[in-house]
Amino acid sequence: MALQSFAWIQSALGVIVGFSVTRIATSCVHMFAARDRIRMDWAPFAWALTVFVLLLHFAWTIALVDGGASGWRFGSFLMLLVLVLCLFAASMLVLPNIESQADGDLAVWYEKNGRWAMPFLAGYAALAYPFDWYLVARGPTFDLAPLMLAALALIAFFSTSRRVLTGVAALNLAGTFGMLLQMIISQ
Repeated sequence: MALQSFAWIQSALGVIVGFSVTRIATSCVHMFAARDRIRMDWAPFAWALTVFVLLLHFAWTIALVDGGASGWRFGSFLMLLVLVLCLFAASMLVLPNIESQADGDLAVWYEKNGRWAMPFLAGYAALAYPFDWYLVARGPTFDLAPLMLAALALIAFFSTSRRVLTGVAALNLAGTFGMLLQMIISQ
């Protein structure tokens, strides 16, 4: 049975996006407020910015999806739910929520905890292809952005080298700004 209304799906997904954006913003503010008590590190903030931009992109895409299409089924909803839950998990893991979680050093915290956001980012990127093909009906295209995000996230997750982690974070940051620019100039 096809869904005739998509508004309730957009609302449910919007709540998760809202919680995720709030989590990232709150974590950034907490870390900024504790800047004199915590040794800061820019890399986790770069990944947090990526999650934030992906959340904006997801919300914008969902707003543009044709909800009246006859192909909407519960399976489609589950696919969207898993997609947004990947971003939710990444938003919860990428930065410490409060100062005491950082334990005085954001780089050490990221090595121990923050890197666990990366498999969720890779999962989101992997699900972006079927989302575009099936739900947005763009057809199979070769978009390098999700592939690059997945690769960079997995390298950041598995690497223990600080040099590799910062290099990957810098590449990812450049890609994030490119994605943001594309979102701004596209129709």
